[in-house]
Amino acid sequence: MAQMASPHALYISEILFVISYHLQDDRKALARLARCCHAFSEPALSVLWSSVRSFSPFIPLLPPTVKFLWDHSQFDEVTLAEFQCPPEEEWRVFDSYARKVRRLYSGSHGHQIVARIRSETTLFPLLRSLSLQLIEPLDMQGHLFPDSLRSLKISGPAYVHCEDDRVQMAIAHVARDAPLVEYLQIEDYTYSVAQSSLPPLHFAHLRAVDISAFFDYTLLQSLCHILSEAPVTQLKLELPPLPNKEWNISTPVFPALKSLKICGPPASAEQFIFHLASKGLQELSIHHTRGPASVADYRQLLSRIADKYSNTLQQLSLSLSQSSTPGYPYDLSQAVLDAFYALAPSFSRLETLHLSLPHNRYVHLAPELTFESPTWPSLKLLDFQAA
Repeated sequence: MAQMASPHALYISEILFVISYHLQDDRKALARLARCCHAFSEPALSVLWSSVRSFSPFIPLLPPTVKFLWDHSQFDEVTLAEFQCPPEEEWRVFDSYARKVRRLYSGSHGHQIVARIRSETTLFPLLRSLSLQLIEPLDMQGHLFPDSLRSLKISGPAYVHCEDDRVQMAIAHVARDAPLVEYLQIEDYTYSVAQSSLPPLHFAHLRAVDISAFFDYTLLQSLCHILSEAPVTQLKLELPPLPNKEWNISTPVFPALKSLKICGPPASAEQFIFHLASKGLQELSIHHTRGPASVADYRQLLSRIADKYSNTLQQLSLSLSQSSTPGYPYDLSQAVLDAFYALAPSFSRLETLHLSLPHNRYVHLAPELTFESPTWPSLKLLDFQAA
């Protein structure tokens, strides 16, 4: 019986890659496709290994002597100091798969150990996105961050106290080894860490930063300092209550900022905005979900916003929590609205306004805060919620 010839389309590699990418969410199907014939093997494996959710699949691919260390958990400092990195030919299989990885989620300390052992080589040379859990401080000898990296998410052991500055040093690694990184996210870290003495770091392409964590005030201040000169245009951060309601930041920060989202007390938000170097903030969102806040805090915050950005701000979102207002004769929501009424005429370029206030049946919108009012010549969207 004559063997049936393969369809001509299967000789076109681009078609095989398109078929494989359509199956990128079905890893079992990709694995079967990679085993079914030689033509599909490379496209299916490339898609299958493009996004890896842990370092574990690479453990069987390690050279035998490195695999032995892994199997016996021999990662102590003395062993690593004396260990000789295997020759390049023993990394051939590991490298053939590592070069396919574009997105990696690494929560393994072993990943960092292997990077230290092979300190002269970048483990994942074409990596674009990395999520890294900082279980231990990084070793500066290793090259954990390739120069192809564009997006980095750093997390660590939450709700603990550390005596080192591992998160700051990790960012220093990035500045050294991945100069083209564009997005940085830091989350779920510790309550308190050591103060870092790092100067502002050079990031020529960093545009978006997300600091969403239960950070200690000292760590957040340190992060703002070392990122202060980066050309960040989008910033999102969670602010802790300030010890003395003041930031100990000696110089203004984030000169290129256009969009700012803050989650935290109004007093902390006001102090942070005070230290911004940006002259052209266009979008501002402040979400206060917990902790006490007085009417005076909100008044000072609104006054600071109007003073710095009334001529540039195009979108403003303000969400208030149900907080006590000691010493003030009426509801917080109405007090904030009254404070905003007095400042409304100064926001000449405002196009979008979102207000979310604690519910009170006596709260009312004055004519100054209604759509198409002469007070708001540029207003296109008004969203008011009393929850």
